[in-house]
Amino acid sequence: MLNLKNVSVVARVLTFVLRSFSRLSVVLILCASSGGVFSAGMSTGKMQPLDDASMAAIEGRSGIQLTLRLRNNVSVSGTPIGCSGTPNPCRLGLEFADRSGIWLMLKDYYGSFSINDIRLEGSTLPVVNTGYQDSTRFLANDLTTCLIPGCDPRGRQALNIFYPGNKGAGVYNDLTFFANVGRVALEFDNGSIPGYQRDAATGSVLGFRAADSAGLNSPNRARIEGNAYVFGY
Repeated sequence: MLNLKNVSVVARVLTFVLRSFSRLSVVLILCASSGGVFSAGMSTGKMQPLDDASMAAIEGRSGIQLTLRLRNNVSVSGTPIGCSGTPNPCRLGLEFADRSGIWLMLKDYYGSFSINDIRLEGSTLPVVNTGYQDSTRFLANDLTTCLIPGCDPRGRQALNIFYPGNKGAGVYNDLTFFANVGRVALEFDNGSIPGYQRDAATGSVLGFRAADSAGLNSPNRARIEGNAYVFGY
């Protein structure tokens, strides 16, 4: 076991990510690089924060493997769930400031999004700067005082976020995205019935669909390689 100083940084990042999805159904898979696996199904609930003492006591391996999957009104195969009837229950209503009672409705609204097997690990910044190095980014407001020694971040502790670069040819599964909006229209409050529960507008000003041609409701797929370092000072 290796007690990582940077585990607290990773834990804070994961806490922030999961809080962002605390009202949604999320599947989280954590995998230590040595092969030990921890998996947990996350559902609607409130995240419990960890204090510094609790995080300092955490012992971990050399990194974390993270998968996030979000489905909205669709099954695992991308088939719409319950998107029938009048009004169609698969909808999103937006009411804007100073436009009370007027709803911009996205109807027949469903889709999915996933980030698969992204890696996070405690690391240090490279000791050699790239050609994009700009020391002025680390100056105080007086444009003279360096906020870090020498205005040079090389070798500082950081969180390394990366995808492996050894995927096979034609493998595009790092990020997937599928979205469908069948109709976009305005709906208006009518007495005690709010506009988001009405379907008086039978027409549409816009439709939107993002999918892959591989099959019906097949998501777009992307391949990502490289490293991103996150650090503070």
